[in-house]
Amino acid sequence: MIKRKKSLYSLIIAVVMAASFFAVPALADVISPSINDDEATSYSREPANAAFFGKGISGRMSEASYMRFGGEQALLEGNFKEAYRKLSKAVQFDPGDPTGHVMLARAMTGILRKSKYSEIDRDFLMRTIREWKQIQRHDADQCEQFEARDNLRKLAKVVKLIKEHDLAVSLAKANEAKAKLADKVPTVESKDKTVVAEESLVETKGKALVAEKAIKSDGVTR
Repeated sequence: MIKRKKSLYSLIIAVVMAASFFAVPALADVISPSINDDEATSYSREPANAAFFGKGISGRMSEASYMRFGGEQALLEGNFKEAYRKLSKAVQFDPGDPTGHVMLARAMTGILRKSKYSEIDRDFLMRTIREWKQIQRHDADQCEQFEARDNLRKLAKVVKLIKEHDLAVSLAKANEAKAKLADKVPTVESKDKTVVAEESLVETKGKALVAEKAIKSDGVTR
């Protein structure tokens, strides 16, 4: 009898462990970033509407819930800027709610997709990447983790293209500066001029003499 009970308990424990191992989490873990008053870690600087929602933590939680609802509606309508404004305030007041972070990242990504390549804000792009990384690391919902990884891959391509574009622009500016420098004819104003300037001046005079001789040989007088 005792052996049967032990076997039954062992079977129950094994079933529970297997179920917990293969179970897919339906809810997300709490995401609680460190939010300060500086620009780098602050989501929103809009003041709390204490007159309507009340003061204290309960008032902020109520306003955050209201803003999440409004942000979700704006997302469905494709109004990403309005969704970003509302969801930023929701995350600022309730940073531990994972739904706000996910919708905020979607709104930020939507803004980037609608922006022209030349109008992409580098700082905004990096903040969007940081938000998706936070979701990938701390969100227990596997579907949202997959969404985060997918968006991070796409945003990484954008970062690569921007770096290549910036490098090409810097090289073009450097070549333009070299061309302008080469077009300038150096003059010797004092004995302290460099040897490079003197050699350039001699070379320029030599070219002028050759040109003058060629003109005279063609029968053209000055």
